[in-house]
Amino acid sequence: MAQIIELVPNDAEIEAFTAPKNQQAADEIKHKREVKKRLEELLAEAELQRAMGGDFY
Repeated sequence: MAQIIELVPNDAEIEAFTAPKNQQAADEIKHKREVKKRLEELLAEAELQRAMGGDFY
């Protein structure tokens, strides 16, 4: 699972290679950031569950 985190670009990288040219592009970037945030929260919760000895599902 750690490889997934390494492959997800951070916000600075996203801004560096994507500059929204219109509202739709800006909305797509916003959506990608929201998805990334949810993924990081889910992975952190799973890691905590494993650390406590519980099953994730």
